Amino acid sequence: MDHFLGRRPAAFSHEVRLTAALGVALGAASGAAQAQELRVGAGYSPHGPEEGASVIVEYLFPPVQALKAVGTPRLFLSTQLSLDGYTNYAQGGLIWRFERQQAYLDLGAGVAVHDGSLYLARPEPGQPHEENLRRRAARDEYIEFDKRWVFHATFAVGYRLNERWAVEFEGQHWSNGQFGSDTHDGADSLGLRAAYRF
Repeated sequence: MDHFLGRRPAAFSHEVRLTAALGVALGAASGAAQAQELRVGAGYSPHGPEEGASVIVEYLFPPVQALKAVGTPRLFLSTQLSLDGYTNYAQGGLIWRFERQQAYLDLGAGVAVHDGSLYLARPEPGQPHEENLRRRAARDEYIEFDKRWVFHATFAVGYRLNERWAVEFEGQHWSNGQFGSDTHDGADSLGLRAAYRF
């Protein structure tokens, strides 16, 4: 990967900064308001470039009463860190919850920042055959978002075990939406989480 992108050493510092930024945000938020839920789990990207496992951490705030007119959504902050050396994400946005007895459905959307590739060289006429093979292999393995900020969508289907604990099947999607971009690469992840309510 270093040969293709030359970014892994810098990416480690990006990971540290993403995780630290999320930690600072969570710490500040917990001081300002009571946390609603902390959700931790593991995800897997099942198709396309960057297939692999990841760790998910999400902090879900109490319902925002000021947004009652649009269904009283909740603010969330989360991060998804690749265990296979691929792209890491930190995101935030709004989540709407629909509950029925012990089961619930969460639907959310927002924006994310990532430490992945903004540009991957394309195979070109005139390049040595070996170089074009390397470029093609890189484009098959890694995602090219073209923008540092991307759109983020999320869902979770949960079942509450008791007043404190729940288990969830969740999904994530990241995309640049092809707004102001020549590429339309995106990423998906599915996973399982445990949720603890404060």
